[in-house]
Amino acid sequence: MSYQVLIVDDEEIVCRGMAQFVKWQEHGFSVSGIVYLAEEGLKYLEHHHIDVIFLDIRMPQMSGLEMLKIIAEKYPSIKTVILSGFSEFSYAKEAIRYGAYDYLNKPVNLKEIENLLDRLALELDKEEKESTVKRSRLEALLLSIARGHSKINSVEQYEFPPISNWYGLSMEMMPRGLTEETILQYKDDLRQEIELVIPDAIILNNQIYGMFALIPFQDPVEISSFINILEQAGQRNGGWFFGGSKYKNGYLELPDAYDEAEQALRYNKAREGCGIIWYKNIEMLFPKEVPEMSEVAGELVSMLTNPEERDKAVSYMEMLLNNLLDKQLSMLQIQTACIGGLIELNGNLQNLKLKTIDLRESLNSILERILLCHDFQGTKACILDYVKKLSDKLCEADEQQISKGIIYDIQMYIKRHYQEPITLQHLAEQFYLHPNYLSRLFKEKTGQNFIEYITEIRMNKVKEMLEDPDAKISDISQAVGYENPRYFSKVFKQTTGVTPSEYREQITNHKDTSK
Repeated sequence: MSYQVLIVDDEEIVCRGMAQFVKWQEHGFSVSGIVYLAEEGLKYLEHHHIDVIFLDIRMPQMSGLEMLKIIAEKYPSIKTVILSGFSEFSYAKEAIRYGAYDYLNKPVNLKEIENLLDRLALELDKEEKESTVKRSRLEALLLSIARGHSKINSVEQYEFPPISNWYGLSMEMMPRGLTEETILQYKDDLRQEIELVIPDAIILNNQIYGMFALIPFQDPVEISSFINILEQAGQRNGGWFFGGSKYKNGYLELPDAYDEAEQALRYNKAREGCGIIWYKNIEMLFPKEVPEMSEVAGELVSMLTNPEERDKAVSYMEMLLNNLLDKQLSMLQIQTACIGGLIELNGNLQNLKLKTIDLRESLNSILERILLCHDFQGTKACILDYVKKLSDKLCEADEQQISKGIIYDIQMYIKRHYQEPITLQHLAEQFYLHPNYLSRLFKEKTGQNFIEYITEIRMNKVKEMLEDPDAKISDISQAVGYENPRYFSKVFKQTTGVTPSEYREQITNHKDTSK
């Protein structure tokens, strides 16, 4: 990837000469565009990502100095290099005060430009690394808050982007068994389409095949046009499922938005539809006065996918149904809670992609039967019969079919989230498997237990980071998920036989001897 350059100068010969004769690519840059007026340059910035601007200080209509003031306010991350004649040196000094990175005297010297590019590349590389770390920590914090693992007491304590009215959007791609490169490409394609329409959208990597976004809006009319584009984008790359929350205001409503969008997404998956399902349209299936069924559905999937626990699924469901009756709920409330729970259950089972079970047809059939029931015993019998059939079908399915792709997905999840405090229980909840079954399956398929695998991933990353002599070991420790530097050093030495400092010294000595 190269950094993008915009040249703004009213002298065409200067622009063409710089674009043609400077060895941009050799220094990590490429010329994105050339414009001859400051106003044209500002319009160009509205539709293109630019890292560096070479800007003439004297131009007709709007001067380079006036443009620089606007750039400093609207695009503070852009580096601006002023081009000026010797007689304009006082303007150049003023430009530096307004945030210009440097200035070059005309006629420009090509060698001088290339030396400047080398300095710019080093600074941009450093800023990009810092920005990536900061963005990763921010995304991890937002996801942790959304999932209920962390609490947000005051927005002011975090450097969150400003946001007022917004809604949550959960997204999950339909295809499974894709390579990591393909998954990242599909996500990036959708991310770009969203950001093209909603530039201020905050898009988080929620799980392997999905993302969660905070979509801000000023006017509800904006949403309708965005939905049309999103539905078209969702048809590409094998298709996407979408679930949207109700409208929210501020970050304090993040956990509610996440729960609502995820429930809408699971409903969408259960019916195997495409496009968007909004929580406000299915809210009646998840009434607040009845127990939350998401946890129930997750526990049932965990049991059904574990051969050692599968025979307990029916009795577990019967116990839950009896508990509903004990709460003295109305028949409608009980049926509504059950329908919501079964939708959640089917949405979670869809991830297994079992060819031997038509989950959509099975779900439609059981929902029709429940709605025709007039008493609790009839409703209970329908649901227990459905769970029993699911259990029998999963017993018939080859265990290889159930586990196919799951371990691969778990490995990819660990590779992408190694810096987070991942536990076996966390993975079991994420992939709807019983922890004991997951542990046995992981060892069987990889030859390593879960702890050994995640430690290997983290230590390999540490080795890469230790090659940077400026990186602090305490920062590296936190970057790979170890809050305690002493414990981190202990684990590293157990793995490599040397401490992080000794390993870095070995790298330095090897580089010196190979020169």
